[in-house]
Amino acid sequence: MGDENWTTKKINDWVAQGTLTRECILSRLDDRIWDSYAIPPEEKPILEAAFASACTRAPSGDGQVLTESAFISLLQRKAALPRCPEGVEAGRVIYASVAYLSTLPFPRHAPQPSCQLHGLSLAQLTRGLVWALPDRTKYIIEEGEMSRMRTRFDHQRLLFQSLATTTVPLVAQGEIQDRARLLARRHAFDVPEECRDMCVVNHDKDGDEIYHDLLDVLYSTQEVQHPGLSPVRRDAFRKVAKQIEVEEGIPKLHTLATPVQRLYDLVKVLLALQVDPEATSTDIGGLLHFNDAAQSICAAFTQIQDQTQDTSRNVEEGRITWPSFSHALSDAAPHLFDPLYRLLTLAFLDKSSPIDILDAPEPPHNIPIGAILTLPRVSQLVSFLAETIYAGNLQRMTSCHSPSFPTLTAFVQAIQNVPDEAIVLISGRSTITTPTSASPTKQGELCIFGLFSPAPKKDGVQIQAPAEVDPVNVGQQQCALFQLAPVQDVFRGVAGKAGWDVVADVEGGESVTFGGSDSIENQRGGVVLVLHDGLRRARIRHWGIDINSVEGRDDSKGKGVVYEASSTRGDWELEFIVEDIEIWSEVQG
Repeated sequence: MGDENWTTKKINDWVAQGTLTRECILSRLDDRIWDSYAIPPEEKPILEAAFASACTRAPSGDGQVLTESAFISLLQRKAALPRCPEGVEAGRVIYASVAYLSTLPFPRHAPQPSCQLHGLSLAQLTRGLVWALPDRTKYIIEEGEMSRMRTRFDHQRLLFQSLATTTVPLVAQGEIQDRARLLARRHAFDVPEECRDMCVVNHDKDGDEIYHDLLDVLYSTQEVQHPGLSPVRRDAFRKVAKQIEVEEGIPKLHTLATPVQRLYDLVKVLLALQVDPEATSTDIGGLLHFNDAAQSICAAFTQIQDQTQDTSRNVEEGRITWPSFSHALSDAAPHLFDPLYRLLTLAFLDKSSPIDILDAPEPPHNIPIGAILTLPRVSQLVSFLAETIYAGNLQRMTSCHSPSFPTLTAFVQAIQNVPDEAIVLISGRSTITTPTSASPTKQGELCIFGLFSPAPKKDGVQIQAPAEVDPVNVGQQQCALFQLAPVQDVFRGVAGKAGWDVVADVEGGESVTFGGSDSIENQRGGVVLVLHDGLRRARIRHWGIDINSVEGRDDSKGKGVVYEASSTRGDWELEFIVEDIEIWSEVQG
């Protein structure tokens, strides 16, 4: 019997025996979780004890469950979730996220799963945690030549799905699907080079990423009668996976969207927990002082390039789709969800954080009153620099307020004279904006831009590659421009290019330029920040239209690019009056 006939017969037998029903697949998945290092032996009694400490009898009378209120209480008692109303609301979002993940690979868009309404059993809680934590699914999903390699973007996408509670309007779904398909092609090969022969694009003619999750689970949980027998290949399950997809009403990824308000409710608490919650007070007076920072981050998740002036931008207002979510989480705030992982591991596994997630740093010991870098803005920095800076060591080295600014030469020298990395913050109010992209800045709106330079004595002349800065730290970031308000974004520097310079301007004076002063053609795909008029005025130019970064190509970028533009924010120019400038750096001891 040929391989194809053998696999077809095997799968047909499983269907006839009822072993490919939802209940049987989830049962085998639970067994696989419990028998693997997805939950190591030393964590099992801790998880069981945490569940037992807060569970109640299920409404049906069948076993014990952890209700939403009990779940939130555990996060408050064991993991420092703020007890204020904002903390409770974020707890509800987290509970709903874990409840959603507990249903995989059979997600439902609506109505709510019964486990969310009535409580999570121990098996459901365990399943939800394994999918939620970034270092666990590798123990339950088989990867290799007969399957595919999963990437960090698969986990990122599951986070998005677990937060998505609304639907993309029909008029925008085709455009969202096209963008998601391009992302899938790029993300599929985000693995070590030696593993790329085992990569498979998880969005094809048979189905999208959610369909391919089902394929992964079907392959990984198949019944194997003897270890020496070859398993059924992953691709052989495609036909039956299509049938299950229809029978279970599994939604399509491009139809899902997360309400901005829902993300905002969660982000405000995640920002508060970016630094050690024991060193700050998040319950007195609530979290109102994190409002602006949370709005800046949420704005990063709603940036949509509008090259064709079509209707998709308008119908997406108030909603976050998968492509927008992925871009923001990858580029603007890659460590945003680290506090979520710490909350879950503290509450249920008695660990401060997962293996690949750093513990929360202390906040700076002395933040001067009126500083640009408030505690919420520190949290924003940590959301994209967590592996490069330690917030507890940050000190303000230089501060100047309009109109008393130093000379341009003295300003550049101050950047280079700091003891460690340089974090330059420039704050002011916008005067002129010429947007052709989403979310234009309003006149008079607060603008905060900045420079991060890990090697300020060298980056000005030649931006250092991460390995040149710190060859031991795999998470080291290189020189970058960034924005903290009204939108958070990061514009990473190109190694080998000059990071900044003092140049003559068209008005006969001098200006400090971050990003070069070449023609528009040479700056296509780049960002330039210019401080002129004695540091009293700033101009930002962003050339983002036509960047092919979604497919990982650089052929559309100008040769003069020093700081890379965002592929989702189009072309725009912003001018603002500078009110304050600060330079911060780490000081040990």
